[in-house]
Amino acid sequence: MAKKIAVLSDDLVLNEKVIKALDLNYNIKLLTYKENSIEEMENFEPDLIIVDIISVSKYFFEISEALKNSAKLSDKKIIMLSQNKKMDLIVGGSPKVRGYIKKPVDFDELKRIIDTNVEDNIRPIMIVDDDAEFLELMRIFVESNGYKSVVINDSRKVFDTAVSAKPSIIFLDLMMPEKDGFEILGELSEDKKTSDIPIIVISAMEFNKFNERGVISGHPEYVSRDITPDFIREIVEGALSESFNVGGYKPKVLLADDQIELLMLMKESIESAGFVVFSAVDGKEAVEKIYEFNPDVAVLDYNMPFKNGLEVATEIKNNPVYSHIPIIIVTAKADKETKIKGLMMGIDDYMTKPVDNDELIARIRMIVKRNKQVLDTNPLSKLPGNPSIQSRIEKAIERKEKFAVLYIDLNNFKAYNDVYGFEAGDKVIKTLANILVKVVMPNPSSLDFIGHIGGDDFIAITTIERAEEVARKIINNFNQIVPSFYNEADRKNGYIITKDRLGNMAQFPLLGVSIGIVHNQHKPLTSYAQISHIGSELKKAAKLTNESSYIMDRRKE
Repeated sequence: MAKKIAVLSDDLVLNEKVIKALDLNYNIKLLTYKENSIEEMENFEPDLIIVDIISVSKYFFEISEALKNSAKLSDKKIIMLSQNKKMDLIVGGSPKVRGYIKKPVDFDELKRIIDTNVEDNIRPIMIVDDDAEFLELMRIFVESNGYKSVVINDSRKVFDTAVSAKPSIIFLDLMMPEKDGFEILGELSEDKKTSDIPIIVISAMEFNKFNERGVISGHPEYVSRDITPDFIREIVEGALSESFNVGGYKPKVLLADDQIELLMLMKESIESAGFVVFSAVDGKEAVEKIYEFNPDVAVLDYNMPFKNGLEVATEIKNNPVYSHIPIIIVTAKADKETKIKGLMMGIDDYMTKPVDNDELIARIRMIVKRNKQVLDTNPLSKLPGNPSIQSRIEKAIERKEKFAVLYIDLNNFKAYNDVYGFEAGDKVIKTLANILVKVVMPNPSSLDFIGHIGGDDFIAITTIERAEEVARKIINNFNQIVPSFYNEADRKNGYIITKDRLGNMAQFPLLGVSIGIVHNQHKPLTSYAQISHIGSELKKAAKLTNESSYIMDRRKE
């Protein structure tokens, strides 16, 4: 029986593309948003739900709540899929906005945008977002930097407030009930009284890449100016294969080869064996697909245009977010030197062409099973754990690289946990992890590394030249967001009161971050244990200031 797909969208063009992509193989029900659309969806009993988050954005949160609270729909796979020609207002040839910031916000970047676009602190900065917590965080940030603020959580009042308040700049969230940001952008840009006000878009969506995954509602999200039927077909097949495999989760395989006929034959065999397969025809596309779909294993041809298999593997293995992905290299070269080079890089397996598909499938199964058993990713931060950290440092020592290791720890974290609870503490740790990813890993091809030692202890590896800059930026970003972790009374006091380790009541300042920087600029680093010892020593010294700070080892002996 054909799988059922419910599509909730008011975009007729997108609906037509969905029909073109899926009509032959699926039972599709198109729904526009109205009072009984959720009830209609329940009666249809879909296997998969597609929601167009932009065309129904006025009711987006109402729809999300209804789906979450429906006994028949709450466990269904949901894909957020949207296209919007108005995205030209943001990324087109003549965009109507001055900048774009993606949540979670990089506060150094936010301050740079304000300093660049705001000429005086007489007129207020206007912030528009329906998320009360984020709105308060932005208000605190703006006012702590010496500016007045006007905050709005009702999208219907944006235009009138902009006319009366005459703000120096507007920070505008795109996903809001009643009116979405695109509609507001149109109103502001078309009226002479508001058309000159600089606008900065803030959103969880990423518009500069074709199919970036967003974070709204925790669902996969695909947004573009123009989504193709082929892309719709691929993500639907992947979603249904993962969700409805009777035996459980279907592992994802990235298959890359520039010989199209061979690629299709291998794809068909691997899919028949129960895997979800994404394909690429060159090294550049292989890297993009790995970042996009985060496969359980990647099978790469050695000889491909743009980047060969080993070059792709090098990029992936040096990225801490994706370094856990096992890689199989397929090559026509049978020489020992090529194979040893790959295995030394951390390649998981090597196969020589012509490939026996049954053998390839057996090796994929073995590697996926083994990888799931040994994967050491921290469950809270999703960053690599201690085995990966030690391995990365020992590799740098073995290669005689010049490098710096940042040992990162939170100040007063135990006291914070005691007062606010472990759930709030976890939020702080995840926020710090996000800051590290944003600061240390500026792009997917970065050679730097981030790891989570455990608790509130992290590690980052970078070049000696970047080390202090990275430390300063981590501290600046963390300090900017710290007030949002506290209630108003504690923020005003600048401290909390709780028991110290001896059981006595004491005052503890707000959270800070301490960083010790170990490097081999002046003296050799010879072991992981040595680096850990020096890092702990420096971090302990940084903590003595009781505020966010870093200490770099400047000893030459």
